[in-house]
Amino acid sequence: MENSRNKYLIKNTFIFTIGNLGSKLINFFLVPIYTYVLTTAQYGTVDLVSTVCTVTIPIFTLNICESVMRFALDKNADKEQIIRIGSTVLLIGSIIALLIVPFCGFFSQLDRYKFYIYFYSITLAASLLYLCDLRGKELLIQYACGNILYTFLVAVFNIIFLVKCKGGIEGYLLAFILANTITAIYALICGKGYKLPFVFYFDKKLFLRMTKYSIVLIPNSFMWWIMNSSDRVMLSSMIGVAANGIFAVSYKLPTLVTTTTSIFNQAWSYSAIKENGARDEGEYNNQILFKMTGLVMFIGIGMMTFIKPFLSVYVSKEYYCAWKYTPFLIIGCVYLTLATFIGTSYTVHKDSFGYLFSGLFGAVVNLGLNYVLIQKIGMYGAAFSTGASYILVFIYRLIHTRKYIVYRINNFPFIVGSVLLILSAFLIYWDTFAGFTIQLVLLVIYALSIWKIFSLWITFAFKKITNYLRK
Repeated sequence: MENSRNKYLIKNTFIFTIGNLGSKLINFFLVPIYTYVLTTAQYGTVDLVSTVCTVTIPIFTLNICESVMRFALDKNADKEQIIRIGSTVLLIGSIIALLIVPFCGFFSQLDRYKFYIYFYSITLAASLLYLCDLRGKELLIQYACGNILYTFLVAVFNIIFLVKCKGGIEGYLLAFILANTITAIYALICGKGYKLPFVFYFDKKLFLRMTKYSIVLIPNSFMWWIMNSSDRVMLSSMIGVAANGIFAVSYKLPTLVTTTTSIFNQAWSYSAIKENGARDEGEYNNQILFKMTGLVMFIGIGMMTFIKPFLSVYVSKEYYCAWKYTPFLIIGCVYLTLATFIGTSYTVHKDSFGYLFSGLFGAVVNLGLNYVLIQKIGMYGAAFSTGASYILVFIYRLIHTRKYIVYRINNFPFIVGSVLLILSAFLIYWDTFAGFTIQLVLLVIYALSIWKIFSLWITFAFKKITNYLRK
């Protein structure tokens, strides 16, 4: 049983890695292009556009993407009805989304790009919906290929419109609109959703169950927007869009912790749903969390160690000062990754209220701290507020999910990793060779201490992946 569990988890992790890692790396290497082609003010504006879209998409789509994926994973799920409901909601939502156009008129930075923002939003919503349909149908290879296609198109169109044609903000947005459109068409064809007519006749009981689950996640999405992006809006209004451009870069790198580990968390959600009700469910979940903790702490300490030398060559000089705000964000993203893992219990049990209340808790803390600290210490306040809210969400979920599984954190990887992570964060401000050397020593010590934890797992994974590729 243990081998079949691990085989299923490793297989899904491998597929998601193929589909996501390349896309994450390409997006990562596009940042230098953005920082050299766009001014800090322009980069701050495009980040603000992304922020607005993050808020509006869950509202006009009723967050139906989440329901399409989760309900399709149930045994005996009527997948045709599920995607028909999702497509109908998207169609109606695209009409409602026209309200974005007059809304953008209230913001001088966005008014010029209001039609771009509208098409960016609806094409992104479409690509998310039909990619979620592929995940729900467990067409994971097609889903992975969809992610690869999307990232390839983003890179190509950015080079054409942003670099070659010098299209500025309009070129940036046009690149994403085209990439989203083509990806949505690809996913629709792979999932055979095109065979289903856009009709308003569907299973009303299923529609109510799906919307009940997804609508609760709308305020949850808004709460996560507050934690992820409200500081940027407040920075733009209190200090200026140029400050937001620098802060956006400082936030970009720490989120590599969450984006990299999200590959595993996506695969883990399938295993968690499959293991629901198993006799040793709690023990198995804690075994995986134990290994996950060691990995994410190592990534966090490593990022803290190399962030300054890396930024010196990664971005233009005017963005280099972004390193000052990264320690708070790196620590926060490490704990957010663990909170995401624990939050899988909400997905398994369709507990959308668990997501809502944990998001609400973090959002309230984030808004309060942002309001007080940004006025006093500027971007440091925004970074600290975000990091603190992520840590508190982790603590909240750790306690709240005990009704499902008791997650244990009183172990070596968590305790020692947390201490070394915080110590490395202090050392980053000791701007000398000695400070860097001590950070490097801490990283090596932690790597050696957790190697035994991963050695057998890595060997097992390598064998399984090799056997899988040979088939």
